[in-house]
Amino acid sequence: MSPVRDLAPIGLEVPNKLSIVLGHILPSTVHVRIPCVPSLLHYDPQGTLLGSAFLVRQYVHGSTLQELESRLTSEDRRDLDRQLGLLVNMIGQHTADSFGTLEQVALGSGTRSWREAFLVHFESILRDSEDVFVHLPYAEIRHQVGRLSPALDQITSPRLVICDFGRPSTVLLDPVSRQLAGITGFDSALWGDVYMGEIFEDPSPAVLDGFASRDIDCEPDLIRQLLYACYRSIHNITIQYYRERNSAAEIEARRRLTRVLTKMAAIEIVEARVGV
Repeated sequence: MSPVRDLAPIGLEVPNKLSIVLGHILPSTVHVRIPCVPSLLHYDPQGTLLGSAFLVRQYVHGSTLQELESRLTSEDRRDLDRQLGLLVNMIGQHTADSFGTLEQVALGSGTRSWREAFLVHFESILRDSEDVFVHLPYAEIRHQVGRLSPALDQITSPRLVICDFGRPSTVLLDPVSRQLAGITGFDSALWGDVYMGEIFEDPSPAVLDGFASRDIDCEPDLIRQLLYACYRSIHNITIQYYRERNSAAEIEARRRLTRVLTKMAAIEIVEARVGV
């Protein structure tokens, strides 16, 4: 067993995007404590202590929402959704001067356009799919995404977004009180549109209440949600080819992609409607 795994209970990790978020972004706003986000205790990017880079973060004890969801009452779920909405709002208060992945922005190679950043991000997952010969309607996907992408120009402020935020496997609950204990999934973080978070794909009223937001019901918002849902569907299909495949998950993602593409194709003259 590796030293990292031996010390995992105290939060010792090999740096990944979480180290960038906690080690480079949040220290500038350490006076703002975000509940349920693991605190950074020590970060050694040069590996001066152990010979390789590492970080030590607060250990968060809990079971995933995926494991406990069947035990939650309706009231429990409303309270949880409200907390998640509030939390994603707090995370989204962190802003940058450009759009893109955490690495791109940290290196000064981000872009001023969310549309451009998203299309680059989207193309990267399509190329990952093509590299392993995933059967997808690539021409139709690229056509619809390119056609609807002007709706993304409404987003002018790069905000910190965790794309997997709200996914049941990334939400940790106290197994006794069933209260929110923490979140994981920082590997999906980037600077972009807060609404790219998975929690907004089909948000409950309690999520929107916690986020202090109106319903997502105007056409530009719905178009953006379709673009993000299309990306998530392709990502969920593609990852099955880079690890042990889950046929059921792949089939569901393909069905989701088909539904999303159908809705995208039904939208007409987007440019005139969103004023781009």
